[in-house]
Amino acid sequence: MSRESSIAIEIVDRVAEMEEQDPLDLPPLYDTVDPDALDRLAESSKIQLEYIRYNIAVDSGTITIYQ
Repeated sequence: MSRESSIAIEIVDRVAEMEEQDPLDLPPLYDTVDPDALDRLAESSKIQLEYIRYNIAVDSGTITIYQ
């Protein structure tokens, strides 16, 4: 998976948009989950995690974010 299509980056970008902040102003996602592992697992597993105050589900590369 290339850096541009990273699930981890997509999560941070979408949360930043919901928070109306720059992605660089958010806490690092790696404080919650290993981004490389997330990218690898997201291809074949259903994953749920919490980042900031959002519940995030990744299923077959589809990201759903709940507040």
